[in-house]
Amino acid sequence: MAVGSIGAALLADGPEVIFRSLAGADKVWLLAGVGCMLCYWALESACLHLAACKAWEKQRVQTSVITSMIGQLFNCITPFASGGQPVQAYYMVRRGMPVGKASSVLLAKFIVYQTVLAFYSGAVLTFAYRSFTRNISGFSRLALIGFVVNTAVVAVLFCVGFFPRITGSFFHSCTAILGRLRVVADPEAADANIDREIAAFHQGFTQLRREGRLMLAMAGMTVLQLTAFFLVPYCVLMALGIPRLQIAEVVAAAAFILMISSFVPLPGASGGAEGSFYMFFQMFFKSSGSVSVAILLWRMFTFYLPIVVGVYFARHLAGRTLPCQQTE
Repeated sequence: MAVGSIGAALLADGPEVIFRSLAGADKVWLLAGVGCMLCYWALESACLHLAACKAWEKQRVQTSVITSMIGQLFNCITPFASGGQPVQAYYMVRRGMPVGKASSVLLAKFIVYQTVLAFYSGAVLTFAYRSFTRNISGFSRLALIGFVVNTAVVAVLFCVGFFPRITGSFFHSCTAILGRLRVVADPEAADANIDREIAAFHQGFTQLRREGRLMLAMAGMTVLQLTAFFLVPYCVLMALGIPRLQIAEVVAAAAFILMISSFVPLPGASGGAEGSFYMFFQMFFKSSGSVSVAILLWRMFTFYLPIVVGVYFARHLAGRTLPCQQTE
């Protein structure tokens, strides 16, 4: 993945242009990009810690930080960022948190994040729609697909939370169809697994509905967290000396990239993330070469840096197991 991104940049502009652009980049703005990522991680950890402390009084700040950074690593290296939550749950249980409470904490975090992302995307879509439609070919179609998919995820979550039986029946119908098409080998086992997951999700969701203030506080942190992440491309463009930037327009473009690339079925949304960045940010550059350098820097901050830092924190996965109650 890393080799692919770097290789594409080198092929597009040649090593000399790339290295000259990197050497000439404003170091202060590059440090600001690192600062944005640090804020992103700090807010991620704070949001997780807030939910964890509500569920389990013994949660420590250090555990929340390590859990968050482990999640960053496994989100980057697994398709659809699917590996983060299971590993986070595993680590929190090893540190003493009961399994049920660990699951409810991660559920709260996931619901809040997806809901805030959907509303954030809707807001920037309203703000920047005309500007991007003028400058980006096919933007309307891409924006519609990304927004619909993100909204659909949130809708499914709330349907399971409020209408578990109806949602379960819908999923059973889907498995029956997939069974006839021989996509699902054992529809009955799949249905049993669906019922188990829906029951667990509904139970956790019911508990979360009683914690309105907690959810609002987590939502506020998530808005700030996403904004810090979306400011990274602004720092990259400023480091490369791109003139006349409007910060709101850059943040909107970054939000669209996340919205569109979130569902690319490759680790780190490889290919989709770089392609989306090129599509949205080429309008800020006069030549594709600058775009390639910007893509390389942006991925270093938002993809490779979390992997490197996450590997450091992942060493705690091999730490000692604390005694804990495995039911709850």
